[in-house]
Amino acid sequence: MPPAHSLLWIGDCQATLEFQLAASDSAAVLPLRQVPDVATAIGLPPTDDATPAPTIVCLAEPRPGLIRFADVIALSRRWPLARIVSIASCLADGQRRSGPTLPGVMPIPWHDFPARLRCWLAELAGGRPGGLGLPVTARRDERWQPSGLSGNASQTQCRPQVTVAGATAATTEAVSDLVRVAGGQVVQQTTGRPGIADESPCIVWDCGERLDNSLGWLHLLAGQRPGRLIILLCSFPRGDTVIAARAAGAAAVLGRPADSEALSGVLLQA
Repeated sequence: MPPAHSLLWIGDCQATLEFQLAASDSAAVLPLRQVPDVATAIGLPPTDDATPAPTIVCLAEPRPGLIRFADVIALSRRWPLARIVSIASCLADGQRRSGPTLPGVMPIPWHDFPARLRCWLAELAGGRPGGLGLPVTARRDERWQPSGLSGNASQTQCRPQVTVAGATAATTEAVSDLVRVAGGQVVQQTTGRPGIADESPCIVWDCGERLDNSLGWLHLLAGQRPGRLIILLCSFPRGDTVIAARAAGAAAVLGRPADSEALSGVLLQA
């Protein structure tokens, strides 16, 4: 039986280290098919029961401007029900603040993409449209409306227990609010680094501007409780720093400002 959902990746998965990480992580979430360009995607054989249309079409641009609006129109005509998104490399956060680069396309930072895929699939499995059902013009706070893990009050006891740590009390409180929206249950708040003796099964740690300064403490945290879910938030994460954080014991590295869908997708692994 063919998979219910699939991802069509348009672009070179090996173009940048960030694309390599995003593509490999996404392939672990749902079936991924990669084609080099839009023309090749349009020329794919017609879909049928054995090869259904992609649920999500991902445009991977090493730099802005490689894909034109006419390409988006052609893709939307080829697969009218597919959601078209775009990811960029380390410039993703700056592009997110300046608005979509292509009309009708949802821009997503590379480091958040696999986690948001997991969140979207969980929403679809529960019969809810989730973020995929919102218009591209939806604001960030509109996507923060309770859904998924946080939308079912009867699942409160099943929500993962989370310790939240941030550089300041205000940061810790803000991240705690986001964790609650994403479906987590905040059991402890810490200003500064998470405590080594912390016993929560999940830790969300806002590392601020620099991630490399936290790797030593991260290694100690992961060594105290192997298998614990540790989620790091930092500004403009690069591929090399994400690899180093994973080697030290992080389950995921997300950007700042954090996205509730991405955080929810990681918490689903708890």
